[in-house]
Amino acid sequence: MYKLEKFYRQGFNPQQYWDDRYAREHIAGRDLEEYRAQGFWPVLKEQLKKDGKYLDAGCAVGGWVIFLKEEGYDVTGVDIAARALRAMTEYDPDLQVKAGSLTALPLAKESFEGVLSIGSLEYVENKVPEALKEMRRVLKPGGLLFMEVPLANAIRRFIYLPLKKVEKSFKQAQGKQASFSNYLFTRASIKEQLEQAGFAVIEMRAHELPEADSHYGLYVDWPFLRGKEAYKLNWLGRIVKIVCNAISPWMASTGVVVIAKKK
Repeated sequence: MYKLEKFYRQGFNPQQYWDDRYAREHIAGRDLEEYRAQGFWPVLKEQLKKDGKYLDAGCAVGGWVIFLKEEGYDVTGVDIAARALRAMTEYDPDLQVKAGSLTALPLAKESFEGVLSIGSLEYVENKVPEALKEMRRVLKPGGLLFMEVPLANAIRRFIYLPLKKVEKSFKQAQGKQASFSNYLFTRASIKEQLEQAGFAVIEMRAHELPEADSHYGLYVDWPFLRGKEAYKLNWLGRIVKIVCNAISPWMASTGVVVIAKKK
């Protein structure tokens, strides 16, 4: 597991930034079909039961909560961004959402058949084990955890992360202070963390944006590979993506999808 840090401008509040951003990215302006298009949706759909209760832990703007509700599932969302939760209930007053953190879920023990954690665990600084144990706590015996976290793929481990280390040393020499951004996980590290928290890993698979000309990781990590639209690659970026995928789907994969079962 690797800790990424950023050098924010003086006075910048990352939590306030994300709260404001979630408020701007109102779910009413999103196309729910983007959730159906996700490569892991068929895998997730195979595991979900219409008579089960599910939790989206770290639901952000609530896309998965609303999508799954429209698909006929009983789903509850939890997030610390109060403004995002308020926007969700303004969009649909019947949504089940609660304010809370991943390390202190405001829910009863063994309440859910399944827990989703899509792009949220990586932001829990220094408390990943506590968050995983909380997810296990609210799961019923034999319940499933469906998780997606950013992957420390080969390009990141051997090129991106060493460069970030050099950048950190250079900026700290200038007197600048680094702040926590998020974690990157190897497949081995997330498996180990889950097993220590009381889960058995059932499946892992590489995860990326579904469009052929899009790539979240390459777009975010390497500015010179960016196209004109968000997360779209330029011609060089598309070549890099094709070559990496030809070698292995894991080589440049932005994330890893994990299905685990409560022991």
